[in-house]
Amino acid sequence: MLERLNTTSTVNVETFGAVGDGSTDDTTAIQSAFDYAKDSGGGLVQFTPGKTYAVSTFLVVYDNTTIYAYGATIKAIGNTGLLRNFVSTEAFNAYQGHSNITVLGGVWDGNAFNGTDGSVTAETDVMNFIHASNVTLRDLTVQNTSTAHAVEFNSSQNCQVLNCNFLGYKDNSSDQSRQFSEAVQLDIAVSGSSSIGAFDNTTAQNILVDGCYFGPSARCGKFGRAIGSHTLASGAYYYGIQITNNRIEGTIQEGIRGYGWRRVTIANNVINSTGLSGICLTIPNPSGGYSANSRNISITGNTIERPAADSGIRVLGYSGATVDQVVITGNSILGNAADTANGIHVEYCSRPVVTGNTVYSMGSTGIYNNYSDGGSINGNTVRSSKSNGININQSTGTTVSGNNVDTTTTNHCIFVGSSNDFLITGNRTTNAAGAGIRLGASATDGMVTNNRIIKGTSVNGITGDSTATGSTVALNDLTGNGWSAATAVSLSGSATYTFSGGTTSPGDNLVS
Repeated sequence: MLERLNTTSTVNVETFGAVGDGSTDDTTAIQSAFDYAKDSGGGLVQFTPGKTYAVSTFLVVYDNTTIYAYGATIKAIGNTGLLRNFVSTEAFNAYQGHSNITVLGGVWDGNAFNGTDGSVTAETDVMNFIHASNVTLRDLTVQNTSTAHAVEFNSSQNCQVLNCNFLGYKDNSSDQSRQFSEAVQLDIAVSGSSSIGAFDNTTAQNILVDGCYFGPSARCGKFGRAIGSHTLASGAYYYGIQITNNRIEGTIQEGIRGYGWRRVTIANNVINSTGLSGICLTIPNPSGGYSANSRNISITGNTIERPAADSGIRVLGYSGATVDQVVITGNSILGNAADTANGIHVEYCSRPVVTGNTVYSMGSTGIYNNYSDGGSINGNTVRSSKSNGININQSTGTTVSGNNVDTTTTNHCIFVGSSNDFLITGNRTTNAAGAGIRLGASATDGMVTNNRIIKGTSVNGITGDSTATGSTVALNDLTGNGWSAATAVSLSGSATYTFSGGTTSPGDNLVS
């Protein structure tokens, strides 16, 4: 998507009397320039570089308008945001609101804080686009947002945010209940979420956020989330979301949080110091009356450091509402052992693929496949997990292959709990607090073959619970560790240790 440079008419806001001294209220003059562009069928509205334009209430931009604000500052001096594409008496269906809008450059200062330092204390977006098509924001700095969002795309499609900076957020709600608030919010046209109608459940679709920076400002702290959604209607979804090449420096909750998103690419972002997950994709719980599932999620090549809780990357469905076609590949996740986050967590996902990731120093589990059938956990490097390195639980048909799992503070390098029809093959483990590979309670009818188990500080090589039955454990290499056979391979439940049906340990497993 490329922005349109609308030049049907060209006008500077000072033509209509804007002063730009930072204190004179320029709202009427600037709005006159926007109205002139509207009456001309579209056009280019310019701000003068080096000047600060004070605005006391929302400006309204109409169809086919480009705002050129490089070098200028537009600053709120009332108790509202700065720019939107509607007046309060309008109503639109679907994507039929004022559209083909481009904003280029400028510092858009929401001027939030406490009413003394910063005049804005209301719950207000700095910019708000509803029922729109083809909105481009490029090279903006949007700073000092009060309680709501820096930019909201509500019921809007084919929108892009490119090379922008989002700086500073202040939760001015009376009970501090807006700790989730996003800098860039993707939203739906429902009552209570959309400022105007029609409340027709139209969602934001085909949204690109690329090359942006998110962090605190000199005055205000970090956002609740950098990019995300928190409202949905039953049977409605957000489609075609691309979040790429952004840098997120601290959030109160998640860095990126998708809620009912489909056809999603989240790639090559750098995310640091989030209060919850670095990246989280989820859906509404169907127990609340929602009809929901999600699909086609690609999370690739992201660098995530120090998520304090939940996970570096988390994709969560629910019983009866799974997330399908999930691919998590090539990400680097660095945790902090003092925190409680998993590295990668997939739950109620169908056939998730978790491959080629590097996960280090997590405060809980490195990779957790929970209630997710048909998973492929392949070719990952997991080091220094406080709990299990890789944990497969309540899942059928999961393959864990070619992973390198090194060091757990507690528990095991690879753990299978209450799962069946699993394949654990070609992995290398070392320095487990418990066992290199552990078959937990009710781990049944699986196969553990061709793994290399290095002792290091491990207590055991391969072990199993008494209820772990019906599995084949054969052709694993536990040599060079000085283990006795009973310590190296010890399963309390029934197991086959040779491919000819032998049930005497260590069977076809190599132990020395």
